[in-house]
Amino acid sequence: MIFNRSFFYIALFLFPLITVLGQSNTNCFLEDFQIKEAVIPPYTVVDKTTDAATVFITINPADTLGEVSKYVFGNAVAVWVSSSVNNSTIVGHLKKMGPSLIRFPGGSWSDQYFWKGNPGDLPTQVPDGQNGGKMVAFWPQYSSSYSLTVDSYYDLCKKIGANGLITVNYGYARYGLSAKPAEQAAHYAADWVRYDNGRTKFWEIGNESAGPWSGGWMIDTSRNKDGQPQIVNGQLYGQHFKIFADSMRTAAAEKGVTIYIGGQVIQYDGTNSWNAVDRKWNEEFFKEVGNAADFYVIHNYFGNSAATLKAQIDNARSEIIKNVTFVSGDIKNKKAFSKPIALTEWNSGGPDQAKTSIANGMQAVTLFSEMIKNNFGMSCRWLVANWESDGLFYYGNNSSLRWQPRPDFYYIYYLQKFTGDHSVGVTITGSSDILSYVTMFSGGHEGVVVVNKGSKDQVLKIRPGRGVGQKYYVYSLVGGDAQDFSQTVMVNDEAATGTQWGPIDRLESIEANAYTIGDNIVFKSPARSVQYVMVEPGDNIVSVENNEDNAIPSHYELNQNYPNPFNPQTTISYSLPQESNVSLKVFDILGREVADLLQNKFETAGYHEVTFDGLNVPSGIYFYQLTAADPSQSSGQSFVQTKKMILIK
Repeated sequence: MIFNRSFFYIALFLFPLITVLGQSNTNCFLEDFQIKEAVIPPYTVVDKTTDAATVFITINPADTLGEVSKYVFGNAVAVWVSSSVNNSTIVGHLKKMGPSLIRFPGGSWSDQYFWKGNPGDLPTQVPDGQNGGKMVAFWPQYSSSYSLTVDSYYDLCKKIGANGLITVNYGYARYGLSAKPAEQAAHYAADWVRYDNGRTKFWEIGNESAGPWSGGWMIDTSRNKDGQPQIVNGQLYGQHFKIFADSMRTAAAEKGVTIYIGGQVIQYDGTNSWNAVDRKWNEEFFKEVGNAADFYVIHNYFGNSAATLKAQIDNARSEIIKNVTFVSGDIKNKKAFSKPIALTEWNSGGPDQAKTSIANGMQAVTLFSEMIKNNFGMSCRWLVANWESDGLFYYGNNSSLRWQPRPDFYYIYYLQKFTGDHSVGVTITGSSDILSYVTMFSGGHEGVVVVNKGSKDQVLKIRPGRGVGQKYYVYSLVGGDAQDFSQTVMVNDEAATGTQWGPIDRLESIEANAYTIGDNIVFKSPARSVQYVMVEPGDNIVSVENNEDNAIPSHYELNQNYPNPFNPQTTISYSLPQESNVSLKVFDILGREVADLLQNKFETAGYHEVTFDGLNVPSGIYFYQLTAADPSQSSGQSFVQTKKMILIK
């Protein structure tokens, strides 16, 4: 048989997600999973728009994608912020936002950071991995040298009710001058675990250790006493990881606590990387570490300096999907142990104007939502505060602005309030500029997040897929001006005042717009905006008007089948922006065709659906592929999209 090559890639990479990210009871990020009750915000009842809907959001409540790990909403602090972030202003704001976890002590400094002072066996010079191995002065960093000490970090976490992630110094295992530097570094880390005494649940060994910018990537072999190579590799890191993990877990057991330890993997195919260490890092690490790691750690900065808001969001969304697809496939292909994935350092990749604008907030909403959808176990967004052009809170030369929250704070604040305890499937028709993510609360409320990354206002209509109550509640966040990189944000038309970048002084008293459901759920989504919607559960059924699906969609799209999983029938819907010759085929996990649902049928522009009956095929994973010939392409190119569905009998 012949079918599109993209099917093979999807079959290869999506299938491992079921086991790798399937959220089994061994997932350390879900062992303390709790259901979440919806909290109805203060509200004002307003009239709904009477404009015709341009975009339709269909929720599939039965299509459960996974439980939401509370540790996805993490952040990070850095010791080098000379004025401590453990201050009343930031603490007050963080209490409002409620990050579940704070990472410490801060990026690559972790590999030269000594939490309890000089251990006595440090070099005065080390080779610079980014400068051909040139010997440079080594500058160890000590907790006592900074106002954000280890104890101050613990105090901050306690005040805001957050758990911790501590990055221990792996570089010391490489450049240390003792007879057994790896063992010495592991003992030093274990002493931290003892001192911690159960306050911190999650730990990771080193920071971006495969990169030449990291401490210990390259060492002076003439001073090393246990025969380590000049440049680190995945096998060596795996060997050292087990030494660290054994010492740290022993220390935790002495204190009667359990800790979870993460190991670093590369999030992309490094086969042809400029950095030779990346090329075999995963292969070597997986083989060496075995089952010793509790989770796998990746890092990324998103946006690739894109010059528009839409590109910032599109690039980030595409990249994180590539990351999880690659890592999941790599685990499967290299026969590694299945572990949850943690993105322990991430943010916008710039430019600077974008990092301090609404674009960063909208990108953050998209990335958090994609992580939830793809069952990430943890994430730590960089950074609570950091200089002029970075950080959730301003820390720069203008003291009158210090500690003010930037626009991204407001987007994350509402996202956490409107995120439930498990995610479900959703389909969108009408515009490729609209993204939507849905989570469910324990009481049946639907939390809907909408991202309008386009430059055009839209009117959205939600098809809830279940009975609803009397009202739905909406917060809408939009820039203070009609610019991609607006530096201020408005919440339901509440604007920033004075030097603020958002309505921080009134944040907790801003009322949601409440609408009576009646026979539809409809609201406006301005250009470059995010909406947070809470839909009450109940017994009322929202009808779908016959003329809704007669609208002409703006792009080709294959939607997720519903219900999913199914037994034995399911509905597959798709959108055609113009007349097309359409093929819709179903394949099993081995790529064998099991059904041809349309047989190259000529269809008119619009929204279409077809039923697949799995009565005569066994339970399992199947893929359905839409191919639509595009008459506008003189080359005869076709639109092709493939999705996964599960038949359970």
